[in-house]
Amino acid sequence: MRRLLVIMLLVCLSAGASAQTDKVYKSLKEVKRPEDVYILKLTYKRLKAIPPEVFTFTNLRELNLGCNFIDSVPPEIANLKHLEVLNLERNWLHYLPDEMGQLTNLVKLDLNRNPLQALPASMASLTSLERLVLWSTGVTELPVTFVALDATLKLIDLRECYLTEEQMAAICELLPSVKKYWNLSCNCGK
Repeated sequence: MRRLLVIMLLVCLSAGASAQTDKVYKSLKEVKRPEDVYILKLTYKRLKAIPPEVFTFTNLRELNLGCNFIDSVPPEIANLKHLEVLNLERNWLHYLPDEMGQLTNLVKLDLNRNPLQALPASMASLTSLERLVLWSTGVTELPVTFVALDATLKLIDLRECYLTEEQMAAICELLPSVKKYWNLSCNCGK
């Protein structure tokens, strides 16, 4: 009987732990324990900066800060070592810090509709990255270090980036295996 109670207790505890990983926090006021936050969605909150508390959520897997007024990403982004999905779409980002390259578990990065002009070369360290969304940004070329991403990156979205044929050809040469979305044809076979 005692053994059965112990087994039931363990099952209940493990079920509770797995449920926490699915909970979507939509407000920082909801957070009781930073280590319990796995998914945080702070869209349309009129944020001008990433709240410093976010960088204490060390178990964070998915962070959505889309549709705000954020104009910079602080170096503390590197604290989010387990981050797999980062959505910063529709903000006011002009650049990204070198520390972005430390998010080595990142699988998807969405930066669409930001006034970005370039990406840091350190992002070549994002060897888990499969999807990079740069739609409607000012990015027209990629750092040569991005050749390291050709093995893992599956898709790069450069629609509405107004690339010249030469710029598209350079990206095709840099990332020949990656599926590319853009407005014009690059004749690169992908």
